[in-house]
Amino acid sequence: MGISKFWLKKNIDNKEKFNLIELAHTQRAISNFVKILTKEEIPVEFFENNKGESMTDGKKIAISSTINMHNIDSVVGLALHEGAHCKHTDFYVLKKIANRLLEGNLMGGRRWIEMLLNFIEDRRIDNLVYHNAPGYQDYYRAMYNRYYYSKTVDQGLKGKEYREENWESYMFRIINMFNKNANPTALKILPTIYKAVDLKNIGRLTCTKHSLELAITIYQLLAMHFALHPKDKHQIQENRKGAKQNKTSKEEIKKAFSKQENFLKGQTPKTSLSKKETKQVEAIGKSNIKIKDVKVLDTSCPVHVIEGMTPALIESNLYGIFSINDLKFRQQVEDGINIGKKLLRKLQVRNEQITLASKRLKSGKIDPRRIYAANFEDDLFYKIDRANYKPISLHVSIDGSGSMEGTKWWQVLTNTIALGYVALKMDNIDLTISIRTSGKNPNLSSQTAQIPLLILAFDSKKHTLRDLKRLAYYKCNGLTPEGMCLNALNKYIPNSSYYLDSYLINMSDGYPTFEMGKDLNYRGEEAILDTAKSVKNIKKKGVKILSYFIKSSTTETKSKELNENFQIMYGKGASFIDPKNVNEVTKTLNSLFLERNLIS
Repeated sequence: MGISKFWLKKNIDNKEKFNLIELAHTQRAISNFVKILTKEEIPVEFFENNKGESMTDGKKIAISSTINMHNIDSVVGLALHEGAHCKHTDFYVLKKIANRLLEGNLMGGRRWIEMLLNFIEDRRIDNLVYHNAPGYQDYYRAMYNRYYYSKTVDQGLKGKEYREENWESYMFRIINMFNKNANPTALKILPTIYKAVDLKNIGRLTCTKHSLELAITIYQLLAMHFALHPKDKHQIQENRKGAKQNKTSKEEIKKAFSKQENFLKGQTPKTSLSKKETKQVEAIGKSNIKIKDVKVLDTSCPVHVIEGMTPALIESNLYGIFSINDLKFRQQVEDGINIGKKLLRKLQVRNEQITLASKRLKSGKIDPRRIYAANFEDDLFYKIDRANYKPISLHVSIDGSGSMEGTKWWQVLTNTIALGYVALKMDNIDLTISIRTSGKNPNLSSQTAQIPLLILAFDSKKHTLRDLKRLAYYKCNGLTPEGMCLNALNKYIPNSSYYLDSYLINMSDGYPTFEMGKDLNYRGEEAILDTAKSVKNIKKKGVKILSYFIKSSTTETKSKELNENFQIMYGKGASFIDPKNVNEVTKTLNSLFLERNLIS
């Protein structure tokens, strides 16, 4: 790996191919490079099965899905090379090449003319990139090192192979004329062709049509040469005799030459993604998924942070935590909106500004209604004090594990939707809703491999009611990586200050539990204390925490133990509520909203 190390994540394994999340990040980076180069929005996609050739069509760029730390530079280089074709190559000329060949009675040489055209056009556009975007030169070098340069080709250029006066020999030496081992006198009219191509001044060709005309000129030179000079059998025997003495066989060189031909045609080998994997990579790219390594017990664990529940993420069901059909919870969504509307009517006072006018002052602004007394008094001034309700930042974090399924989730969803609706309508209440759970690890093939998930499902500052309603697609599933997710959540909760009251409202129904192979068994006292530590770190920011344990019939037998452990994790203010009374949380917050806490 060379230049890519400056933007690739440091924790990527050197040996393994990139996983789906790493592929999505790489795709985004390459798309940005292509956009900078071309100043156009050209899609960069992973090559899919059954989508034809891998070459660019001038409208989009296909890249291989097999990417690792060793080939990343060459993958970027190839994408930039194809991007340069999209920008500078006239694909209409390529499409209508038969018309030009028929016009010149050249159809018999179409194969060679197209190869020469591809070679010359590549030199023309690569020259443009080299001069106009020097920052991309290292990527180009990596691309040519991978697809063009090799010890086998070097041996072929230095040896006796491809010295017979035929099309194949000339083509091999023409398309390698920029190789340091190239010999311009290896064939009879090769010097003339070198002069015709004039690599140092390739910039004189300003369009694809010029490249085509030069390719035709070179073809005609070669065709005339072969017509005037029949094959020299003695020379052929000498060349073959010398070739036998080389360590590299003609077959090996021919294989390397074939690889170069495919490169010229834009048919470099590209590993494809399945349709499902393509959707998953697209979902990752659109959902802004980040991986945060958190310290837990005696090791570290990656927590996947999903910023927003996008339609692509839901449709792909990347982590196995979504249901495509939201009909099951549509009633809860509507009920939540109706409750939100009722709350909103009570809370309109928070949008009001309190104004106090003080008159008969010694200083301030002149009160025009006191001017009449100017000869007798000097209390002509007044001052207006304005005060607003202090803004509130609420972060509602919900346990989304499998044990929450059923009545608990229905009630939580209804009341959370209500709070979200209020926050969308209020000027000084910001609400973020997150879900803590675990899901299938998209980077591992095992169906049982789990990864901690923190879903930042809704943010009233940037989302809409449509985004809020997408909570209905969530399916309670997975484990309870409590402390790990709260550790990752910390950075998304603002500090309390004179100008802001920050709150974390937690709703959960069980002990922290998570397993990740043999490396991590997150449960029991260690997990409880780890969660308590995460909560304590959040409290250090001045954040007030309201935590609710949602009871069930299975928790009644251990209510004392649960109460003690829950208070260890979340503090003495933690309380137990019945799932049918989750609206008590909303009532508590309603009272909180109406507190007369003002700032001037």
